[in-house]
Amino acid sequence: MDTTMAMTRLEGAIQQQVIVAGGDPEVETAARAILSALGPAVRQLAFDLAEQAAAEVAAQLPGHHVDVVLSAGEPTLRVRSESGATSSTPGESLDARITLRLPPTLKELIETAAEAKGESVNTWLVKTVSTSADEGRRRNRRVTGTIET
Repeated sequence: MDTTMAMTRLEGAIQQQVIVAGGDPEVETAARAILSALGPAVRQLAFDLAEQAAAEVAAQLPGHHVDVVLSAGEPTLRVRSESGATSSTPGESLDARITLRLPPTLKELIETAAEAKGESVNTWLVKTVSTSADEGRRRNRRVTGTIET
């Protein structure tokens, strides 16, 4: 989602109103001040609209999660399949082990995140690592389509 396009349209609309006002220098100064002040608000509005779009798309795509992420400073919708976060192949046992040394602060963060999801640390780690590994494998895949408003 390109917020610069929205900002350009807003600038054009305000400049149009300045022209209608007769080119008064005080009006032009006020218009510049308004544009400067509205920049962050326009970016926040774009993010809010992206969050609403994500919620609506997620409601229409069962079995998928739709998240809003910042990519190069711009809000972007990320669609991922719930099935993509599988922890193992059906019937596969969970008996492989890895010893992992972590800083105590990271261990606490992991325990807190697992508790917030209502999962064991092991289950949370397996799901998180599986999702991350799956996303790495699918990095170049794109979801295409249209969104009707």
